[in-house]
Amino acid sequence: MNGEVLAGRYRLLTLLGRGGAGEVWKAEDTVLARQVAVKLLRRLEGDPMDAAERFRAEAQAAARLTHPNVVATYDVGTEGEHVFLVMELVSGPDLAQLMRTAGLPSGELVADIATQGARGLDAAHAAGIVHRDVKPANLMLAADGTLKITDFGIAKRAGNETTGLGVLLGTASYVSPEQVRGKSATPASDWYSFGCVLYELLSGTPPFTGETVDVVMRQHLETPPPPILRSDVPVELAGLVTHLLAKDSADRPSSAAQVAALLTPSPAHNATQVLSLPAPATDEPGEHTDAAEDVVGVGHWEDEAAETGTHRAPRRAFPLAKVGVAAAVVLAAITGGLLLRESVTNEPPAQAGGTPSAPVQKVSVAPKTTSKPTPTPSKTPSKKPKPTPTPKETHQNPQAALVQSMRTLAAQVRATQQGSRSKAPREAAHDLDRAAEALDHGDTESAAEHFYDARKRLFDAQQQHRWRATPQIATLFATIGRALPNPNSDGSSDE
Repeated sequence: MNGEVLAGRYRLLTLLGRGGAGEVWKAEDTVLARQVAVKLLRRLEGDPMDAAERFRAEAQAAARLTHPNVVATYDVGTEGEHVFLVMELVSGPDLAQLMRTAGLPSGELVADIATQGARGLDAAHAAGIVHRDVKPANLMLAADGTLKITDFGIAKRAGNETTGLGVLLGTASYVSPEQVRGKSATPASDWYSFGCVLYELLSGTPPFTGETVDVVMRQHLETPPPPILRSDVPVELAGLVTHLLAKDSADRPSSAAQVAALLTPSPAHNATQVLSLPAPATDEPGEHTDAAEDVVGVGHWEDEAAETGTHRAPRRAFPLAKVGVAAAVVLAAITGGLLLRESVTNEPPAQAGGTPSAPVQKVSVAPKTTSKPTPTPSKTPSKKPKPTPTPKETHQNPQAALVQSMRTLAAQVRATQQGSRSKAPREAAHDLDRAAEALDHGDTESAAEHFYDARKRLFDAQQQHRWRATPQIATLFATIGRALPNPNSDGSSDE
């Protein structure tokens, strides 16, 4: 169709892509002498009227939106049996293309995408529009870094459901639990889908994958997402993703303001607190969840290709509040420990915490006399305090607490070896043991090297679905990683 002119005005130049019911072309507006994007509805088998009606609804929905983070719609028309939509041409990849060509974006870029995407969704919801198909392919990143939401092909006016019963529009990897249950999509559904997108940007895969669509849908209903195992992901960003993926729609953020608040560092992170590790999650006999109810209201899926491989996760959700509190406490303790490291090295342990204390030792003192008192030395001379504290002094020395946290992490990683299809847990635990030993001897550089070797082993194994982190392991990796220098901080990150 190259060179074909639609409505005597739009000359098709280059095919940019195909998806679902449409083709997207780069075109020239011969009247205004500018380049545009033209979405052309392809001929479909069966009744084309429903698809054409949805396509016109896309134009009407998109035309109501005027926002920097939403692709602008210029025109809609017909040409023979075709319906076409004329849109702003965005010079840049969509997020799916970005991950394929450039790998996973940095945590900083994902946080910026989260902020901009939230603003675009806010604008759509304020206009009474639910997108219902938020996924990486429908989020574009312009050359200047502006995020643009596009493809309102299955969008609907809030309160005006246009699809028939038994038909669930959307993509399985990004659809909300309430839609899986057969309920109508709401703004909260878009926020959930957006959380799935952010999770994929950080981990490389959607939060839920499986061999069949049914497996994926059930995971949306009853399975907590696996923890994100990346050291460059701020605690606040990981917490935002967790909130967006809440099974209960009432627990999700519902505005750009709430998203911004969740991304703002908590003042508690700047305070020194006692190191407290999260307790392991246990499954109590006889517990079950009502989320494993039958999936209803699903007839067929549009624009869906089933993901391969399994991504098994525990059936019980780890309490989100406990994870957030534990992470904040661990991070605060370690941060305080680093600030005090120099004083711990150069002065006796009694001065590390700011409150003088000394080892209890036997000292005999001569009785008081009228003359100048002279202390009598004890039979056993007092030993000088060692610069390196004993394990019993961990609560006084944050560096010793960091060593203990490293050893705890090694033990938890080693415990995941059972049932794993990878040797990564065993090798990573060995790396962490060496890191703890090096740190205990004051060799921070060697400790960091072994620590990040362990993290890379486990990250690679998780990407291959051969190993899965527990919430405690993910929390410890994130917090310890902020206390150690990253050997790849020059930009040659292994992720």
